[in-house]
Amino acid sequence: MIRLAREADIPRVIDMTEALAGAVSGPQRVCRIRAGATLAGLIGDPQGVVFLSGGGFIAGQIMQTVISPDPVAFELGWLATDRSGLRLLRAFEAWAADRGAGLIKMSANGGTAQRILERRGYAVAEVQMVKVI
Repeated sequence: MIRLAREADIPRVIDMTEALAGAVSGPQRVCRIRAGATLAGLIGDPQGVVFLSGGGFIAGQIMQTVISPDPVAFELGWLATDRSGLRLLRAFEAWAADRGAGLIKMSANGGTAQRILERRGYAVAEVQMVKVI
């Protein structure tokens, strides 16, 4: 079952955020305080969302870019350890469409997540480069 997260869910989502950071070997360390504040902000903002499954989450926000005033849904974190990734993605897509987003930006670095996205019609539009300084 996919449901909207509540404030009481924040510690669990932070734990999953740490698992996500470890799984992608990203360059940033998770700050539990910052993650909690960000999640609380998303939960309390009509332009933000956090969906949960039994073993996963997807979080995102509707924003504009400097390119266009059209709303874009940005995924800020997505992890599923219980095969709920596609259901979480569908919930996020429906939420974004309901808020008028004309574009959804998801992150993936190969693997299962990228294959799911490609099967749903996503295409690589940019490559994000990072440098630790």
